[in-house]
Amino acid sequence: GGLSGGMGPLVNNPLDVVKTRMQKQVIHPGKEPKYKSLMQSCITIAKDEGTPALWKGITPRLMRIMPGQAITFMTYEAVSTQMEKYGMFE
Repeated sequence: GGLSGGMGPLVNNPLDVVKTRMQKQVIHPGKEPKYKSLMQSCITIAKDEGTPALWKGITPRLMRIMPGQAITFMTYEAVSTQMEKYGMFE
């Protein structure tokens, strides 16, 4: 449960990093913005800071999401087992 819950953030984190940087950048009239598109931003971040920079902030995010997902799956299994035991799926 926890591992499967962590896969989404691992895959999605680079998009969140790019989105946050694009939203926070200040664009001055007459100057080209540093981040222009998804692909260009990914390349720029990887080139300037290294590829791991696309996963900045992943640890606290996983620490928050994975336990919650594990609890959700455990609860689902426990409840469905009890419902089966009492014939509620027939």
